[in-house]
Amino acid sequence: MGRRGGRRKAGAIAFALLCLILFSLIGCTSQEQGVGSVVFVFDDKHNSYDNVAAQMLPAYTISKINHPIPTLNEGAAAVEVFNNQALPALEYGVAVYWYPQYLATVIIAVDRDMTDAIVTGWSDLPNAGETVGFVGLLSVEMVFAAVAYGLDGESFSLRGAAELLAGLRAKGLFAFDSYDQPIVICYDYQAAAMIREGRNLEVVVPREGTLTYERGLLSNVPLSFTGDVDSLLISAGLRLLDGHCDSILYPSAAAYENAHTIKDYEHLNSVCQDGVRTLRRTVLLSRLYSSADGKEHQLFALLYMVLIVVWLSTVMHRAIQKSVRQSALLTAVILVVWLTLRMVKYQIEDPTLGRYLWYSYYLFQLALPIVALYLAWGIDRHGDMSPPKWLRAIAAVSGALVLLTFTNDLHSFVLQIDLSNLNWSEEYGYGFAFWIIQTTCFLSFAAAVVVMLAKSVRNPHKKGLVFPIVFIALLTLYGIGYLTRVPIAWESDFTMVAGVFALLLFESAVRTGMIPVNTKYTVFFTHSPLAMRITDSAGKSVLSSASEIIYDDGTLARALASYPLPVHPDENTLLYATGIAGGNALWQEDITGLNQLHAEIEESIRSLTAANSFLAEEEKIKRAIAEETEKTRLMTEFEAEVFGHTTRLSSMIEQIGGTASQPRDAIILSLLICYVKRQSNLFFREREADTIPFDDLAVYLDELAEIASYTDVKIILTSEIKKPISVRNARLLYSFYYNIVDWAATGSCLSMFAHLRAENGSVSMRLLPSADARTFSPDTELSRAIASAGGAITLTDYDDALGISLSFPEGGEEDG
Repeated sequence: MGRRGGRRKAGAIAFALLCLILFSLIGCTSQEQGVGSVVFVFDDKHNSYDNVAAQMLPAYTISKINHPIPTLNEGAAAVEVFNNQALPALEYGVAVYWYPQYLATVIIAVDRDMTDAIVTGWSDLPNAGETVGFVGLLSVEMVFAAVAYGLDGESFSLRGAAELLAGLRAKGLFAFDSYDQPIVICYDYQAAAMIREGRNLEVVVPREGTLTYERGLLSNVPLSFTGDVDSLLISAGLRLLDGHCDSILYPSAAAYENAHTIKDYEHLNSVCQDGVRTLRRTVLLSRLYSSADGKEHQLFALLYMVLIVVWLSTVMHRAIQKSVRQSALLTAVILVVWLTLRMVKYQIEDPTLGRYLWYSYYLFQLALPIVALYLAWGIDRHGDMSPPKWLRAIAAVSGALVLLTFTNDLHSFVLQIDLSNLNWSEEYGYGFAFWIIQTTCFLSFAAAVVVMLAKSVRNPHKKGLVFPIVFIALLTLYGIGYLTRVPIAWESDFTMVAGVFALLLFESAVRTGMIPVNTKYTVFFTHSPLAMRITDSAGKSVLSSASEIIYDDGTLARALASYPLPVHPDENTLLYATGIAGGNALWQEDITGLNQLHAEIEESIRSLTAANSFLAEEEKIKRAIAEETEKTRLMTEFEAEVFGHTTRLSSMIEQIGGTASQPRDAIILSLLICYVKRQSNLFFREREADTIPFDDLAVYLDELAEIASYTDVKIILTSEIKKPISVRNARLLYSFYYNIVDWAATGSCLSMFAHLRAENGSVSMRLLPSADARTFSPDTELSRAIASAGGAITLTDYDDALGISLSFPEGGEEDG
């Protein structure tokens, strides 16, 4: 333990010293030229603005670059940008000063020495029959947006422009990043420069429309220009912001009527975000199987990380052997950290830190083969898993190569970089150590695969071993294609593609048995409480549990034939058997306890059946008694409900014979009979349902009004209610309405208006009789029932009349 602890301490000290050396080397790297006194302009071969800037700003160094805003953040004095880039930069505090100086209009340049085609706008290009050149990636989004604006108008998208250019490419009439074609889509200042060079170009401002951009300098410090700036710009072949230009190089001002300056920069920049991706995928048909722009680079990376984590969880679940689990975990950690550093590298702006993050890629590239070798060595080992000396030697060599990479700025043995070149990240070469690194990675991976193949000679799935071989071959071909910059490989993300191949290689090795995930099966079978056995094709036992399995050849044959159903060697045993690759699998179950439990269950079922019969008969008797009791209760309640009305009805029938006004009394009697009948209907409906359609209640109310009309009482009934109301409230409304109608028919009321409505969570009936409503008084039972239901009877003075109303709180779907 003391010796091992000393080794760990020494390793920690060595690692700390290595880190200190690396950081000190970072500080000793050659310093790049300071950018505080540099003005960066677009690297455009058809633009002399760099010469103008040198004359306007003699105190600054003029340099060309293709990435303006990040350069400004790194401390440049000023950068050349478009107005749609400058104004948002000012708004969000990226820059402080904006000096627009000349215009750039997207036009169509037609070389009249090469073609006589009539071209007046974008829609003429497909029919011109000539190859159309298109500007390169320097400002492709801006040119693309101008074409889209001309085709679609202010609310433009790139779809129409992409279809136009894709159609030209399908005909073989599209040349990207080419100015030597009969027709060129470019900026007007580029056409002016080519005219100066001697080309006979006709500058066409498309009739459908196009966009004019302002170009100038964006800065964080105030700039002081020297000389006659306007004269310098015009002499350089540029068009001023007010339109002044060299009339020999540019068309007339009237020709620019269809050139517009866009105001909605947010929409323009939103559309331009998809410019490079749309051009590559739709027009150039490139990057179809890889990320096409910065946004997709980040999105694909996140999806890739999710894939790694999911894969790792499945392997950790499947693998039993410790070395396999460790290797899977290390592989996942290496890939995730590698990709994380890649994402960080593309987010930072410091070139030195970004370069060293790039150097760190080789740490992970060299670590993956070491993990593969460790896995290949340990797949058939148990107990002590300390790496062997030869693996430690390979790790030491890899560590030395990583150290050589991190010190590359001192010797350029790995990557040959000219740090004085601002585009060094795209223009670099390879040193001899680089090829040593690649060879080491390839040989280590190949050795790991060979070792795993050698350990799989007894694998019954030998045909499946072709997949790991295919994946290692594809990884090799991809690496060669990437190093030689074959487009399909060079345009991809090496980090993710290499990681995917590593995962496929690992997974295929697991699936084909090169990497075993069943090392503990022998122990598992031996200690299993279930009697099971695996035999080879000759019937010899390969794996077997301690429990004995008794069978003969005939029983085995019947079990194999009946699978997945078992056979019964005896009444207390089930034998299952199925064929597997190279033999058979058998397992036996003792069902003695199950049979005993089955017998107990059958006895229990018999007891429960008898008990259920008794309970069913008892329930039948109780149900009959309950039904009779309920009928009696219901009839008693109904008799109590209509008792008062039937008593009055009997009294009125007796009185009719002895009075002089028999017709009127008969009508009032009819009202009472109708009321008793309908109230009885409502009584029983209340026992059946909670609500009643309002139309049914309206029929009942109209029926009373019609009978009352024979007593010369005119009742006009209106309603705003459309939805159902509760039966309880319907009964009370009906009783209240009958009381009013009865009062009107027996009194001096000749007319009455009645209106029902639902509002503010309540249902109300409002009545306006011609007689004094104060003489009306509902019977005591009705008043009590209305109060218990939450209703209220109110009198309302309308100046020339007195109304009476009844309202109930309703709500829900009854709130008409």
